[in-house]
Amino acid sequence: MNQVRRGGHALEVRVEPGLVMDSYPGPLGQVLINFVNNALLHAFDGPGGTMVLAASRAGADRVRIEFRDDGRGIPAEHLSRIFDPFFTTRMGQGGTGLGLNIAYNIVTSLLGGTIRVDSGADGGTAFILDLPLRAAQAVPSSFL
Repeated sequence: MNQVRRGGHALEVRVEPGLVMDSYPGPLGQVLINFVNNALLHAFDGPGGTMVLAASRAGADRVRIEFRDDGRGIPAEHLSRIFDPFFTTRMGQGGTGLGLNIAYNIVTSLLGGTIRVDSGADGGTAFILDLPLRAAQAVPSSFL
């Protein structure tokens, strides 16, 4: 939150009351932090940007988590590559191209969900996660 405030931006959190997950909070937190950092690095030209993190039930055993910003959006020619490792438009300027690749791998493997991006010509970007409320149990390494 300090980085968000220092940049002159706002982050709103909208979570459905009573929503409870039995999952991996550390990795999920890493995904959300990557979304915030990505927005701070790429979405806004100056202060005054808004980010919204929303979570709501998506059926009896799923949750929809959406992270949205009102920044400049992602150019159409980049959308198909944003989850690729090392893809960044800011190499040497603070971007490694790993944040969204890491987020994709965490969501689709460990958390057992899906991730998609929505960004249009009118600006703004949304990352939408569809996750089980209860993550599959990890297989102990002694069984591998």
